[in-house]
Amino acid sequence: MTEIRIQLAYADQLHFDSKNPRLVEFIGLNDENAILNILWKNMDVDELVMSILANGFFESEALYVAVEDGRHVVVEGNRRLAAIKAILHPELIKGGGMKKYGEIPENIKEQLRTRIPIVLLEHRKDAWRYIGFKHVNGPAKWDSYAKAQYIALVHNEYNVSLEDIAAQIGDSNKITLRLYQGLMLLQQAHEQTEFKIDDVYSNRLYFSHIYTAMNYDSMQRYLGLDLTKAESNPVPKEKLPQLEDVLVWILGSKKKGMPPVVKSQNPGIRQLCQVIESPDSIKLLKSGVTLDTAYENSKDGLDVLHSAIVEAQNKIQKALSKVAYYDGNIDLLETMMNLANSADYLFKSMKEIRQFKQGKPESTRTLE
Repeated sequence: MTEIRIQLAYADQLHFDSKNPRLVEFIGLNDENAILNILWKNMDVDELVMSILANGFFESEALYVAVEDGRHVVVEGNRRLAAIKAILHPELIKGGGMKKYGEIPENIKEQLRTRIPIVLLEHRKDAWRYIGFKHVNGPAKWDSYAKAQYIALVHNEYNVSLEDIAAQIGDSNKITLRLYQGLMLLQQAHEQTEFKIDDVYSNRLYFSHIYTAMNYDSMQRYLGLDLTKAESNPVPKEKLPQLEDVLVWILGSKKKGMPPVVKSQNPGIRQLCQVIESPDSIKLLKSGVTLDTAYENSKDGLDVLHSAIVEAQNKIQKALSKVAYYDGNIDLLETMMNLANSADYLFKSMKEIRQFKQGKPESTRTLE
């Protein structure tokens, strides 16, 4: 980066960076006010407001600014800019979030209006090393989607190798490569299938779900991924229909009226990655059943048997702990008798199967 020189700027001359990696996961950021309110709602801007009101704006916290299309764009420091704008224009915060601070002292407002410390950059890319160090593994970490956006920007537009990026940000080559490939997979789907990033069911794109799914061997096989290479189109052409299905299952589609079948990263991604190994379970998922139903269908018979027996044992233990409350009801007693008969039959069946598999002749089998 070129020599850093701090200068002062007027707050109303400064604009949010719509390309900021921290913002790309949010859908529908059409103007400055939308960005301001997304930052306020999701990025703990109010804690910065409290700091500024108590201490003023520190010169050491200068905003990094690049002039693009005649506008002074803050490429580093959008949370701090949101705090400044919230103090100067509290009416812009939806829900009246600034009301709790009461009347803002005039000296604070005057400083923020006219004396914001900035570092003016010749090009946006001049700040990439500082931004990466601070936000990828530094004191103000981004989430996985923001990290991936940053890595792709530096690699694709600034022609910096992934190895050099990993070294600069203090991350492993493997993680840097996976984040990059996850974003390329998402962009490939957006460009080459009916899946569209701005059509995801939620107003937020949960990239971490995609990044996590890619780490499963079953997902790599299903999509034909080779995670040892950095490719702009990581999914083979013949696998694009599967890619579209996977992303709709994970992120949903407003246009199709389909919420994601994955309700949470854990256990949803693990369940999905098991379902895609079973053609019959995939058909069920495509037919509209829940992920839980498709997952149960995908289970190996032994897994189902084991889980059912363990669950039954736990429930019996719970019932035993409450047996003193039994009131003599005959219907409940008959239910217990049927349960005991079923358990006895299951035990005998399992015992016979075990003895058969051990090679014992029929005449020597006993139920001990």
